Order: sequence, then structure tokens, then C-alpha cells
Amino acid sequence: MSTSQGAAGHIVFDFNGTLLDDNAARLRAVNDSLVALGVAPIGMARYRRAFCVPVPDFYARLLGRPLTAAECQTADGVFQQRYPDYAKTDSRLMPGAFDALRTWSAAGHTQSLLSLHSHDDLRDEVARLGLAGRFTLVDGRRGPTGGSKAESMRRHVKRLPLHPSRIVAIGDTQDDARAAAAAGIPAVLLSSGAQLADTLAGAGTPVAHSFAEAVDLAAGILGIDLDASMSYAA
Repeated sequence: MSTSQGAAGHIVFDFNGTLLDDNAARLRAVNDSLVALGVAPIGMARYRRAFCVPVPDFYARLLGRPLTAAECQTADGVFQQRYPDYAKTDSRLMPGAFDALRTWSAAGHTQSLLSLHSHDDLRDEVARLGLAGRFTLVDGRRGPTGGSKAESMRRHVKRLPLHPSRIVAIGDTQDDARAAAAAGIPAVLLSSGAQLADTLAGAGTPVAHSFAEAVDLAAGILGIDLDASMSYAA
């Protein structure tokens, strides 16, 4: 697909596991939840192998059975209580993220943020990471935890001032790919987040192994040559 350099593109970024490298913090909180359920803690490899959305299905994989309503409430309650403190010390911007965001916007394109992270906490995290003002739209979860991102993605894309053909989503789970498809946009998945590369490959979307590569793949889907865009902008 070829496009003139004057045609703007837009990327909808996921937050946890995509923009934010927080696997360690999430694993610590998950293990606290498992202990509260009387289950032994797990390691990072098993976490990433089992992780899926909706989150209750993830816990069901770990326990080998569906959780009861009370167990779901316990697991989610412990996770939501512990994760914020762990994230302060065990999370950081994904390597290469700041430069890639700056390059994308400097080339005349836009970006937004859509996450299942609590909306108020998401805005606070964006500010903490020094990214306030980088996004045209920041949307976090405003309802119950544990669901898919599909409906939120549809609403988010409708709020953007571009045709869906000029928008790509970047996330780190198969649910991000499903949400993008539900909104009528393509996706690129990042293999350094919550799910492993071979799991992501099952979504049938391009898989990147670094944040910069993910942005390059998104640009390619939109027919944008970032190097040429930067020369044009200069």
C-alpha cells in the first residue's frame, strides 16, 4: 500500500505491557492473588504462557478450573490493592518507547492511549512517565475489571478525527488484536509484554520484538515511510 507523505496516520497504543514495561509488577500482584487463593506462586515464564483476557480465564488456567464468584472477587481485590505499589518500583517505559513516540509525532502523525487500566490511574501514570500532552486522547477503564477491550476500542476509534483506514493499534495480547478487528482497524502486537511471541502469532497479526519495530510495522501498514516523513517535516 502506498500513501503520500502528507496523509496523517494514527496509532492507538495499549498501556500495560506495551507502553509500560510492567511484567514484573503484574507478576508480583498475581502471585499475591494466588497465595490469597491458597495456590503456590508462579514464575514469569508460566505467567506469560498462561496470560489471557478476560482475566478470570487466566486464573482459571492457573487453577485448572473456573473460579467461583468469591474467588474472582478475592483475586481481583488483592491484585488491584497490590499492583499500584509494585508498579512504582517495578515498572518503567518500554525500552525505545519515548524516542519512538517522539519520532512518530515529529513526523506529523498522532497517537492515543487505550487501556483496561483504571482511567484515573492511567492519567496519573502518563503524567508520572513524563508523557502528558503526547496523546490526543487517553482512555482508561471506567467500568468493572476483567473484561475485553473490544467495545472500548470501538468507542475510542469513533472519537478519533481520522478514518479507520488511517489508524493502527499496537498492543501486547491477542485481545488487543481482537479489539482492533472489532473496531475495523489493523493491529501490531509486541512480544515483550504479557504474552509470548508464539501465542501472539496465533492472532494472525504482525508481531514485533521491540517498541521501535512495532511503530515501524504500524507505519508500513499505513504506507508511511518514517524516514521520508521526518525529512519532509524538517
